[in-house]
Amino acid sequence: MSKSTGKSKKKMKIHFLGGVETVTGSQHLVEVDGFRILRDCGLYQGRRKESREINSRFPFSAGNLDAVIVSHAHIDHCGNLPSLARSGYRGPIHATTATAALCEIMLRDAAHIQEQDAAYLNQKTNRKGLEPIVPLYTLKDAEDAIRLFRGHPYDRPLDLSPSLSVTFSNAGHILGAALTTFTVRESGRTLRVAFAVDLGRENLPLIRDPDVLKDIDVMIMESTYGDRLHDSAEQADEQLAAVVERTYRRGGKVLIPAFALERSQEIIFLLASLFESGRLPEIPVYVDSPMAKAVSDVFERSISYLDEEYLQLRGRIGQVMHQRWLKYTASVEDSKVITASDKPCIVISASGMCEHGRILHHLKHGIGNPNNTIVIVGFQAQHTLGRRLLDGETDVMIFGDWFKRKADVVALNAFSAHADRNELIEYVRLVKPNKLYLVHGEPDQRKALANTLRQGGFKDVVEPSQGEVVTL
Repeated sequence: MSKSTGKSKKKMKIHFLGGVETVTGSQHLVEVDGFRILRDCGLYQGRRKESREINSRFPFSAGNLDAVIVSHAHIDHCGNLPSLARSGYRGPIHATTATAALCEIMLRDAAHIQEQDAAYLNQKTNRKGLEPIVPLYTLKDAEDAIRLFRGHPYDRPLDLSPSLSVTFSNAGHILGAALTTFTVRESGRTLRVAFAVDLGRENLPLIRDPDVLKDIDVMIMESTYGDRLHDSAEQADEQLAAVVERTYRRGGKVLIPAFALERSQEIIFLLASLFESGRLPEIPVYVDSPMAKAVSDVFERSISYLDEEYLQLRGRIGQVMHQRWLKYTASVEDSKVITASDKPCIVISASGMCEHGRILHHLKHGIGNPNNTIVIVGFQAQHTLGRRLLDGETDVMIFGDWFKRKADVVALNAFSAHADRNELIEYVRLVKPNKLYLVHGEPDQRKALANTLRQGGFKDVVEPSQGEVVTL
């Protein structure tokens, strides 16, 4: 804000509550003149016991919140909203229209997974005489949260209070993902605070490039890949073609743990392009995730969010997400048929970090086959099964049992939907905020990015701690 003219200035407080020194469980509390807004309510993912403890309680009173802003529909940003509703929150949840539609799918599926995994694990605990495992939340809790959503377009300011508004801008990350800019107004003065968490990349399949924010005083930005470079997003199809062809030649399966939202659709889009161009022979593709099917349907209904490359392919082959070589499985019985088969195929299944869902069953049955390939196409948080596979561990636990990994594990780095080090630095250069807070990154990545920015002449870079509160 500009200098005071005698009246007390309104202050903004930001509470860094989740996704600060890690890349999961994103959660920030914003306070302006007594108005309290929660920006994202993500599910923390990691070690089972630790995750349960973190996700089961909030460091604030849910009933005292005035509004919730959701940036996008990934579970680490929206997945604990049912717990928030269960804790008494009854206010609005604001998001883009696409995010609202996707969260309806994501939260129902997340609740189903919570209930299903608890039931599966209780088969073991019951035999051992242990206390039963209770799901973190239920389908009713998810429905309670879904009813609170309000959908909004990009680039249209939404008044939250007489002195505070928020604007959604295209994040270029996943369908409907938004950068959020909070604007505080007082006597002709303004303070503009932007969240660029998560920030996408240029030239991603499906999604238009991220908007460059203007006139920003303070920016809270992710640092997920603060010291890493991705392969060009334009190389994703060639990387995928190479691993599919290699695995197909030896008669194996390609098992792809993929987020049901966006990453699954990106892979379908690239396979459609490869098949249509003749660069790969048509191979059976199974999307073993009812949620991914529902999300794919949303994509086909959300043409205005998608880029020109997608529209051109759609013009040539029809609905990209529904092709003759592509089968969405609905029932557990269909899933079991795929796991039992030894025929070459491609299996895309959630969850993307191999912590929940049907991918665990495919890994359980396929991880010991040296002809198979497990393809990692997204970030893997510490302590997740996906991270252990990525780190090369050969003995891994799935559903409480140990398995010897003999399948290949391949990481395709062109697939990341997060900006890398150079893209983050370039985004700061374009936005030119007066002050920058780095969050959403593991400590080594965040520290490296902060140091690089400071060395490049951007001095006011802050690395907040978990639970820290700052006043602007």
